[in-house]
Amino acid sequence: MWLRILRAIAWLAYVAGCLLILENSLRDHLPGGAGLFAAENGALGETLLWRTSLYLHVGGGMLCLLCTLTQFSKRLLSRQPWIHRYVGRVYGLVVIGLLAPTGFHLSFSAKGGFLGKFGFLTLTAATLITTLHGWKHALPRHRDLVAHREWMTRSFALVASAVTFRIFHTFGYLAGLPTETNYVICLWLSILGNAAVAEAVIRHRRQPVTTIAIPT
Repeated sequence: MWLRILRAIAWLAYVAGCLLILENSLRDHLPGGAGLFAAENGALGETLLWRTSLYLHVGGGMLCLLCTLTQFSKRLLSRQPWIHRYVGRVYGLVVIGLLAPTGFHLSFSAKGGFLGKFGFLTLTAATLITTLHGWKHALPRHRDLVAHREWMTRSFALVASAVTFRIFHTFGYLAGLPTETNYVICLWLSILGNAAVAEAVIRHRRQPVTTIAIPT
């Protein structure tokens, strides 16, 4: 009972975080928007290559976050498996073709000094690797649906760090942490924390279901 309640709260927080990221991204990056993120990068933020990477990364990230809303529904998987397959392909292609390449490019200009840049490089590499493993285990030649689910759980957790980072960052700001310190701590906390939660979920699923014999 309590597990279901916690799971529902987590999903509601995730959806709310996705909507908040979408709203902030549209307000900042659309033509006529505030453009605060680009302005923080000075002359680099005015270059066509950097702006293209940013827009593709933001758009790809939002698409991946929205794709995951359907991928962990057992009911949808059993009743409409084609939706799971189609959305999964979209998710995988976006991570491999958009999110990872632009993520690597943007990582070198990330805030937070060396630890900030290294954090985003680590996040990008880990997201790409877990997604590739998940994709491989869904192919007929290497089909292993248990391994597929586990690797995609890891991939989803890393993509969802975009949401948890903003949650942690808000609490750090309210706690009065220095800007750069707050940024680096929350970045690594979101990466490592989400990865740890993913592994805990995977370990829980691996546990055999035990039954208690009731005497008659």
